Amino acid sequence: MSALSNLIDYIKQGKKREEVPHGYCPNCWGRQEYGGEFYKAVRKKDIDLNNIEEHKGWIQALASQYLYGIDLQKKGTEWECKQCSTKYEHE
Repeated sequence: MSALSNLIDYIKQGKKREEVPHGYCPNCWGRQEYGGEFYKAVRKKDIDLNNIEEHKGWIQALASQYLYGIDLQKKGTEWECKQCSTKYEHE
């Protein structure tokens, strides 16, 4: 699943969650507080389930600005974060 798809699914949950969208580093997400910042930006742009398709470009731009550095990369049998070099086992 792509990063954009994961973020759109995260928005569609409809409530603020502490969980990290699949494919992102939980360590960096929590430390940098991207969850709260992401939701503030979504609310400011008034994105909801009715207009999410119209805002895909905006969501992708926000992700490239803030989140592509903390996406997990597959390295052998583990996932590794480029930002903090933390390694996670495959699910």
